[in-house]
Amino acid sequence: MHPGLAPGFFVQFSPLLVHFTYIFPHLSNDYLYFYFHKIQTYMNAPFPKIFLPTLVSACVLSGCLSFPTSSEIGLSFSTQASVLPDSLVCLNSKQGSGFAKELMNPKEKLVVISGGTNPIPEGEWESFNPPGFWQKNIDRFVLFQSSCFYRSPGRPVACKDAECQSIVEISDYTWIGLADIVAVDFVPEEDNSGNPQKTAPGELSLKVIAKCHILTYENEIYDLTDPKGNHYVMHATETGTPDLNVTLPEGWTLSKVTLTAPLEVTPRGGGDECYHVIVGDHLGQGYHQYVFVDDIYPAE
Repeated sequence: MHPGLAPGFFVQFSPLLVHFTYIFPHLSNDYLYFYFHKIQTYMNAPFPKIFLPTLVSACVLSGCLSFPTSSEIGLSFSTQASVLPDSLVCLNSKQGSGFAKELMNPKEKLVVISGGTNPIPEGEWESFNPPGFWQKNIDRFVLFQSSCFYRSPGRPVACKDAECQSIVEISDYTWIGLADIVAVDFVPEEDNSGNPQKTAPGELSLKVIAKCHILTYENEIYDLTDPKGNHYVMHATETGTPDLNVTLPEGWTLSKVTLTAPLEVTPRGGGDECYHVIVGDHLGQGYHQYVFVDDIYPAE
């Protein structure tokens, strides 16, 4: 038990937790903070700082905070490669390998990455406890050799240099807006109540994100294929070591492939859009789709 909790805390709090689970998806951030302040007042005791992230994580897992499916929002975009800016300027260092320190806000459906003028130091990441509705993304050891991130979500297409990145301050550190989570689907389709960050064995999540990011691979890749002939390249692992021992849905395969030329994965949607389809497996490994059989996503 947390040292600041009285023995009867969970007994007293359980009715509020049930109420919270029901209303959570419908509240703005301002009201959510007001709501928890009322809980603190009702309990007549400090609300433990570690408890809010626990509740948020529990909500994501239980479905009280869910992401829309592609069909629910009527998502439809061209799988044609997007048009890159005439004078492409990368906002990152372009080097690919390493550990990505990312935070996700499931309420705002936003992902940020450490960067800007005051990024979190390497030695403080492990003990860092994000505030409010921010939570750490699962560990991301990236596998691509280089990348070019050229525009944060919501920034104007005609932006120049620093205008192209949005800076978010969290716990006095600076973070760069990386991606918007647009929709989440699952394979098999009937498992749409699963956990988008890490699925059960035999299931996969398919996240559509808005992210203006180009990935480049050299030498070898880990290639995931589906029954229709779409291909997805592994971009990150949770452990730092790719694992082929994945329990996949029927008809899906995963293999190690030697490249004869560099592979470049670019955003889709045509024009100025920046869509990526990201697959996640039960081992915490992530994949970017780079071969699209159909002209429109999702396929009609």
